[in-house]
Amino acid sequence: MSNLKFPSFNHAGVMLYKNGQTANYGSIRVENGLFFHYTGKGLREMFPNNNPTEDQKKLASDLSKKSEAELIASQHIMCPSVDEIEAFIN
Repeated sequence: MSNLKFPSFNHAGVMLYKNGQTANYGSIRVENGLFFHYTGKGLREMFPNNNPTEDQKKLASDLSKKSEAELIASQHIMCPSVDEIEAFIN
């Protein structure tokens, strides 16, 4: 298992995978060797910024009613192995 210090719940930032790719994340938890996090898509659609439109509010509301399994299937949440992560950039 990785020796990385994982971000606390609800921390958002950028992570670097060992394959060189980067990704936005919103930390949920580490469980059974997996890092559960909101993806960039999940962050944008589930937690819209200031002055969201009515469509954005409706989408966020609809997504908040989905199960974690549904959010994983729709790529709003991902859970890569902790061994795939090189670093947390911020």
